[in-house]
Amino acid sequence: MKFLWKRLKQMSLRARLIISVILCILFPWVSTYIVSNHFTKDVLEQRAAKQSEDDLRMIELGIKNIFDDIMYTSNYIQFDTDMNQLLKSHELIDPNSSNVKQEIALNYLHISNELSGITDLLMPLYITILYKNDLYYTNYSQIDFNPLQFREKPWFEKLEDLSFYETYWLGAHPTYIESEKDTNPFLITIGRRIQRANSLNSYLIISLKENEIKKLFSQFQSDKGVKFYLTNKSGEIYSSLNTNEVGTTLQYDVTNDDYQIVDFKKEKHLLVSYPVSYSNWRLVSLVPYKDTIGSINMVTRTTILIQGGFLVLFLLGLIMLVREFTKPITRLHHVTKAIKQGDLTARIHLSGSNDVAQLGHSFNHMLDTIEDMIEQIKIQEEAKRNAELEMLQAQINPHFLFNVLNAIRLKIKMEGNAGSASLIYSLSALLRMTINRNNAFIPLEEELTIVKHYVDLMNFRHQHDVELEVDVSDAASGFQVPRFFLQPIIENAIIHGSNNRKETIKIIASEQIDTYLQLVITDNGKGMDKLALEALRKKIFQHNSHDTVKSSKSFNGIGVQNVYQRMKLIYGDEFQLRIDSVDGKGTTITFQIPVNKRWLG
Repeated sequence: MKFLWKRLKQMSLRARLIISVILCILFPWVSTYIVSNHFTKDVLEQRAAKQSEDDLRMIELGIKNIFDDIMYTSNYIQFDTDMNQLLKSHELIDPNSSNVKQEIALNYLHISNELSGITDLLMPLYITILYKNDLYYTNYSQIDFNPLQFREKPWFEKLEDLSFYETYWLGAHPTYIESEKDTNPFLITIGRRIQRANSLNSYLIISLKENEIKKLFSQFQSDKGVKFYLTNKSGEIYSSLNTNEVGTTLQYDVTNDDYQIVDFKKEKHLLVSYPVSYSNWRLVSLVPYKDTIGSINMVTRTTILIQGGFLVLFLLGLIMLVREFTKPITRLHHVTKAIKQGDLTARIHLSGSNDVAQLGHSFNHMLDTIEDMIEQIKIQEEAKRNAELEMLQAQINPHFLFNVLNAIRLKIKMEGNAGSASLIYSLSALLRMTINRNNAFIPLEEELTIVKHYVDLMNFRHQHDVELEVDVSDAASGFQVPRFFLQPIIENAIIHGSNNRKETIKIIASEQIDTYLQLVITDNGKGMDKLALEALRKKIFQHNSHDTVKSSKSFNGIGVQNVYQRMKLIYGDEFQLRIDSVDGKGTTITFQIPVNKRWLG
C-alpha cells in the first residue's frame, strides 16, 4: 500500500485527477453490481427452490395416492374376512387330489372376482400370492411369468424376516411380464409376509407400473427443462421421464433437505429433494440454473451493464474535461522542463484571466526578468574580464624594461654590431604586442612569434643559452588562442628550470580529431621531485585567483597559476592543463584547448 501511495504521489496532477475520477465512479458501480448480484441471486435461488419444493409436494401427493392404493390392496388381502376365507380354502386344496385342478380353478375364479372389484376401482396392479407349498394366485397370465421364479430372486429371502405388519419396498426393477417389456419396461414392487393362525404362511407381492409415476412427472413438466426423479436415499433412480435413466444413480446427497447447486451433465442445476410417504424414498427435482435464476439474473446484469455504459460515457466526458482543465498546468510543466535543460527562451502561452493563466503570465514575466539579469551579468563579467586583462597586460615590469634597455645601450656603445639591432627589434616587437590590446585572441602562430622574441631577450638579459624548438601543424597554426598565455610558461622554464647547461624548450602543437588543440611545452631543465610537483599542482589548481596575482614573479605578472585561472575563465571545464616533471630531467606542461571555443573573443 505504501508503494502504491508513493507511486501515486509521483504522478502528475492530471494523472492523479483522472485516477481519482475513475475510482470515484467505477468503485461504487462495481460495488453495487457485486452486492446486487449477490443478494438477488440468493433471493432468486430461494424462490426457485420453494417453487420446486411445491411441485415435489404436489407430486408426492399423487405418489401417496398410488401407494395408498397399493397399501389398501395389501391390507385388504391380508385382513378382509371374506378374502381370508377364500385364501384359506385355497390353502386346503390337496395338490394330490384327483380333482385338484377343478378345485383350484373354481377357487381361482372366486378370488379373481373378489380382487377384480378392488383393482377395477383403484389402478392396474400385478398381484401375486405365493404359498410355501408352491401354490399361488396371480391376476396376470402365467404365460407371461411363473410366480415360482420369485423364490430365486435375491430379495425374496428378506420377506422371511418381516413381521405381518411390515412391508418391503423393493423399488424399480425390470418388468417380469413378458408382454409388457416394450411398453412398460420397469415395475415398482412391494412384498409382505401374510401370516394367519392355523394357516400356511404365504407371501404377497404387488407390482406397479413405473409409467404410472412417470405420468405424474409429466403433469408438472414445463418448458424449463425440469427433471423429476424418484430415488432411494442413495440416489438410485426408480422413476424418471427418461426411461434410460432408471436404475442409474445420482451422484448427489439427495437426503439433504436444503437446496443445492450441482453440476448435471456439465450444466449448473438447482437440486431440491423431498421425502416420500410409506418409505425412505426421495423425490428429486433438477432445475436448469440458467433457465430459472440465470434468466432473471441476466435482466439484472443487463440493467446494471446499461447503467455502466452510461457511467463510462460520463467518465470519458469527465476525463476530457479534466484533461482540458489541466492542459495549462501541463504546458507549464513542459516549459519548466525545457528551462531545466537550459532553454531560457521557452515561454508558456495561455489565454484568459483565470488563476492558472495569471500564474503563467507571472511565470513568463519572471523568466523575462531572469533572462535580462543574466544578460546584464554577462555584460558585466565580460567588461570585468576585459578590464582585468587590460590591467594584467599593463602590468609590465619596469625594472625588467629598464635593465634590458640599459644592456642594449651598453652593447651598442661598446660594439655597435648587427646583433644589437636584432635585440632592439625583438624588444620593439614585444612592446608593440603588449601595447596593442584590440584583440584578446590571436593566431597561435603569432603567439609563438612573441615567445621567440621573448626567448631572445631572455638569453641576452640573463646570459642564458636557451634554444627554442617549435613543431606546429598547419591546422594548429591558425588556431585562435588568448594573447600572452604562453609567455609565463616559457619564463618559468627559463628561470626555474635552468641547471647551468644548455637548455632546450620544445613546443609541439597539433589538433586532435577536430575536438581540441593539444599544446605540449617540454624543457630539459632540472625538473622537480614528487613532493615539489604535488605542491606546485596544488598551488596552480587552487581557486583563489587573488593569491595567484600576488605570488606571480613573471614578465608581465601573470604567472602559471594565473594562466590556468584565465584559461578556465575563457573555456570552462572543457579546458585541461597537466603538469609532469622528473627530477633532473625536466618538466612537461600539456594544454588541451577545446576546438569549439576557438573563435571566442
